[in-house]
Amino acid sequence: MVIVSRVKRNPYVSLLCAGLNQAGLEARVEEGLSPGWVWRHRGKVGVVHLHWLELLFLRPTLWRSLKLWALVMMGLILARALGVCVVYTVHNIQGHEGQRAWLVGLGNRVVFALAQAVHVHDECTAEVLRRRWGRRRGIYVIPHGNYLTAYRNECSRAEARLRLGLPEGAFVYLFLGRVRPYKGLEELLAAFRALDDPQAVLLIAGEVHDPGYDRRLRELASGDERVRLHLEFVGEDDVQTYMNASDICVLPYRHVTTSGAAILSFSFGVPILAPRIGCFVELAGAGERGILYDPEAPNGLVDALREARRRELSAMRAACMAYARRLDWKDIARQHAAMYARCA
Repeated sequence: MVIVSRVKRNPYVSLLCAGLNQAGLEARVEEGLSPGWVWRHRGKVGVVHLHWLELLFLRPTLWRSLKLWALVMMGLILARALGVCVVYTVHNIQGHEGQRAWLVGLGNRVVFALAQAVHVHDECTAEVLRRRWGRRRGIYVIPHGNYLTAYRNECSRAEARLRLGLPEGAFVYLFLGRVRPYKGLEELLAAFRALDDPQAVLLIAGEVHDPGYDRRLRELASGDERVRLHLEFVGEDDVQTYMNASDICVLPYRHVTTSGAAILSFSFGVPILAPRIGCFVELAGAGERGILYDPEAPNGLVDALREARRRELSAMRAACMAYARRLDWKDIARQHAAMYARCA
């Protein structure tokens, strides 16, 4: 079987591929799909499993995006005609920041019609597929695997804070991940600045996606020495530093389908603070692993930041780590193997 994905920095696909191979399937990763590739591999590939569909065809120019979109769709049609099982994992049900949203939506329509199996990570997304997209057959709910083995986790809280120059007694709110407008960082900065708490620190770390967005965030953070911005790519060895230095991970997304950031946080035993939308409701686990707020409430995020200071986080940290351990890739790979067998 072949996993089709262009994502390299998120280890999700490599972890899945390794798990599938351990489960006895011959799996490998390809970065693209076209009719030519499908024809050259006819009779050799039984399953094609797509991830992050929009990244297979979205490019800076419309012409290039349309050309790649057509190649991917024709490749899928040819694969189905040759008897290949097509599987699609829904990581994002809509394009971020509306980038060629019409083309992403059209691509989803075609793939939902062609795929024998559509994989989602939670029941909430399955319901969205049924209600909004009309996809009712062949939906498989298999959870997102953990990141326990993907990143080093050796430094202590004290060492992590020393590396980052943070006071030992500070309460650290962390945002870690690719910095994009849909993730609600403007709202987070405004809410944090409304906190009257000299011991609070907000860490925002990650590579900026949109040119000029870093200037916007620096403007919003200016004048508050409690805000620490590291708007650069965070390497694999540095993930543990930020995670282990933090008290809670804040994910103030405006919309969400799957949250690898939440699973990463749990893999370091860090609870989350997020809006009461989508997958966050299930991930927070009725409050044992996270704090949820109403994104429509005027002071929802501010109140949630304050509530985090009052919570007993040690019990939440233990619950997060226990939950992450249950998301074992060996078990998840077996569930995928069963899905492939059914759809084939």
